[in-house]
Amino acid sequence: MKKYSHAWIAFMAIKRLELIATTTDEKVVSGVTDKVRTEATALVKWFKNYRDFVIKGAWYPDEVFKDMSTSHIVKYTPAEIDEKVTFRKLPATHSIFTMMSKKSPLLNKPYIIEDGNCADRCEAISHSIIDNFKMLFREEKGCPIATSGNHIAMRFFILSHYIADCHMPLHCDSRSFSNEKNIHGAIEKKWEDYITKAYKIDKDNNRFFYDPDGYPLPLKESDFTTNVENEIATRKYIHAWGGKNNNVWDFMSAVSQYSYLFSYFLIPKDFSNTQSMQEFTEETEWGRNFETYSAMIFSDAIDAIARIWLHIWIKYTDWLK
Repeated sequence: MKKYSHAWIAFMAIKRLELIATTTDEKVVSGVTDKVRTEATALVKWFKNYRDFVIKGAWYPDEVFKDMSTSHIVKYTPAEIDEKVTFRKLPATHSIFTMMSKKSPLLNKPYIIEDGNCADRCEAISHSIIDNFKMLFREEKGCPIATSGNHIAMRFFILSHYIADCHMPLHCDSRSFSNEKNIHGAIEKKWEDYITKAYKIDKDNNRFFYDPDGYPLPLKESDFTTNVENEIATRKYIHAWGGKNNNVWDFMSAVSQYSYLFSYFLIPKDFSNTQSMQEFTEETEWGRNFETYSAMIFSDAIDAIARIWLHIWIKYTDWLK
């Protein structure tokens, strides 16, 4: 994903949290405890003090860290080996997990992980956010070793980048679609165009212009962004990690598995990486239903970011109490 796509997804994760906290739609919050909703309210209020850092933070991994070849990916290859593998579970509302659990011929089949440590990176940043909150609380104001709210907010937005990247199917597929045809880049450019054409961006100050509620200000109607926003407004929120998952690493490892399955569902094994974007559009499942599947990716990423952020916040506030 590119700069403004990442930033918009992070903003929509904040909006998702606000909807969880405020909606009266029982379908969305059925089973959500009062504690979770109260903490979601507090986290959204905290985030709104730092909204001008969303674009910078969400793009920092590409612009500064430049760890794209390791921490933004988990590259899977189907393997012809006699080995039992375990595919983790995700919350039933995760649309890619639900679809691939029914439709993927590679489900529960052996694979090899060729490269990448995205789940490890997400787990590490999650711990660092909690640790920095504790330092901010513990140290006196002005202490030279103390962190700041701005720094912690940046780390939340940095984390959102890695979570979103793991939902991009090609980040979890060892096949290279970034060669001279660069289908990978063309897909992400289409996503970026959806955002930049739909919202008013203050590029001079590296931020969005805001609507009265503090979210990116729309320039015009966009079917793609409207569909994603409708999905995150009506999707049931499940706070649990899914299955036997117990932390960010477990959850993101599962996300990478189903992103890999989704990639092979969207682009068949016999589709060559030397084929054109036109052939991609005409011959692949993804190309024929581009906006539908892209909206699934964005919606699942937003839901995952909101879930992880809220778990981090609650882990800190539990320690605080």
